[in-house]
Amino acid sequence: MGRKQGFWGTLGRFRLRWPPVWWPPAGPPGPPAALTHLAELHDVFTPEDARQAAARTRRDPFLATDLRRPRPAWRPEETTGELLQRLWQTEGPGLLARLGEAGPWVYVADVAALQDLGRAYEALVHEVWTVGRSTAGAGDALVARLALHLATVEGGTDQPYPAEETFWTLAAEVARQRRAARAAGVWP
Repeated sequence: MGRKQGFWGTLGRFRLRWPPVWWPPAGPPGPPAALTHLAELHDVFTPEDARQAAARTRRDPFLATDLRRPRPAWRPEETTGELLQRLWQTEGPGLLARLGEAGPWVYVADVAALQDLGRAYEALVHEVWTVGRSTAGAGDALVARLALHLATVEGGTDQPYPAEETFWTLAAEVARQRRAARAAGVWP
């Protein structure tokens, strides 16, 4: 008993390990969580839910554009309310979600599809974060929106980001599958 035990000694350790095992690994910081995590979620299970979601999101400048992009045949002159009603009628009940503060709006039937799109969007954010801001993004491009929020990223490229095209391709496939399932009478 010649050794003096302190707090850590009573726990079976004679000194604190530094850095602790749970300490995050050193390296360049990643993008802020606000850009990669779910920012908004609205249940759209009835036509009334669609009206309420449209009322809550009517001021978002990217909502209609984002929801039409995977559905290119839809008319651009539809209001947000009409667009959400049409989504409910053609794709059935679902979730209206915004992926990240600067991210896209998506309409999906279930959480699994939302997670798939979330992972694809997170890959885009990480790609933009590591490569740098793009000066090529125009208007409704996700990369252009991210560039406004990623002020700490230097450099940039004029090349398109493959992850953005991958995201929109996946979003279009999710929408197509949901419309086909709805047309076949399959409930969510």
